[in-house]
Amino acid sequence: MKKKVLAMTLAVMTFAMAGCGNVAEDANADNAASVVSSGETAAEGASDESDAVESASVEATIAEEEVPLAAALDPNTEYVFGTATLTYAEFYAGDVSSTDSYDAVSSATAKKYEIFPNMSTDFVDETSNAEGYNILGVKNVNVAVPADQAEEFAKINDSFAKADEEPAQYKIVSVENGQAQYSATVFNITDTVTDATAELLTGTNWGDYQLNVVENSTKYIRSSREDENLPIGTDIQGVILETKDGLKVGMEHLQSIWVMPYEISFNIEADNTHNQRVKFDNLSELSKLEEKEIVSVTFINQNDAYVYNFDPVYVKPVYRDVEVTGVIDEKEGTLTLTGVPEGLENPQIEAVYIVGKGHDSVKTNLCSGALEGETVTIDGAALSEAKSAQAEEGRYSVVISSDNYANIAVTVE
Repeated sequence: MKKKVLAMTLAVMTFAMAGCGNVAEDANADNAASVVSSGETAAEGASDESDAVESASVEATIAEEEVPLAAALDPNTEYVFGTATLTYAEFYAGDVSSTDSYDAVSSATAKKYEIFPNMSTDFVDETSNAEGYNILGVKNVNVAVPADQAEEFAKINDSFAKADEEPAQYKIVSVENGQAQYSATVFNITDTVTDATAELLTGTNWGDYQLNVVENSTKYIRSSREDENLPIGTDIQGVILETKDGLKVGMEHLQSIWVMPYEISFNIEADNTHNQRVKFDNLSELSKLEEKEIVSVTFINQNDAYVYNFDPVYVKPVYRDVEVTGVIDEKEGTLTLTGVPEGLENPQIEAVYIVGKGHDSVKTNLCSGALEGETVTIDGAALSEAKSAQAEEGRYSVVISSDNYANIAVTVE
């Protein structure tokens, strides 16, 4: 479908980054506020022009309310709307601090290739991809293409499919020298939630860090195994984390974005030997989150987005060049540690014996509490019972946590 959109030129400059502002700021409010502020300044310096300035401010605000999406388009250009499959670098172009380090995310299994409808992969079948597949980017991304460039764009991106209607959210495409360039997303922000709670876990199964967004008054994000048809679920296209100082990092499917999108995981270390479940891409950007304060998460769907602003969550640094080992004496009921680093504030230890994998695993808590020395008392009787009750050999999960560093995993010998 071709459509020519008329919009006030004033709004073109102000709307492009709607929905990805600082912690307590809504982009629409920012735009309106900037117009009003300039009107007030002019009124103070030249009272005879105040009526004209106030009128312009009101008209600009009304224009944003009536045609917020069209305002990002060139009013003198005819556009063709449609959908296309984009790489992560193309999808996040203009929306994050850098897209230089995105690459294909590799999956070590042939499973889960259909888990996200908008996840683009090179999966063919379980025979061809027996060793796994690559996650390449995002499908069904809405785009607006200048009509005189639509044919050339279709040759560059053969996934481009024209739409019958103007989408509620899109990226603007321009073709230069045979290359497609993508604008920042013109977001259709459905809601900006300001009363959610964010918590950061470290040393999790899915990454060095896991940010959980917990809703209070709202219920938009799927947070259980049951598909409740919530707005933010498996159809999700992307997630952006934003820090207090303005760093924005885009997340990728099956390494940071999961079926329950309230859980967002990421690594900052290139060495991922401690976590074989996930292979992380874009580490140069993810590593910049270390020692930052995360204040906002934007969940991106095909036709809308939801912004969550919350109190700053500090990303505790990783304690590098440290290897902690532990020896369990079942008879004595002790765990003796070697290599615990200095400088840990309020150190805590937790030890668990695990038999099996995934949701069917059986866990036995051996100890949990303050770490006050190299030798820790464990529940030896519970460990013996757990071992005798299971034919399968179990494994230990021992973690040292602190107030100032990310969790340290202990290797039990």
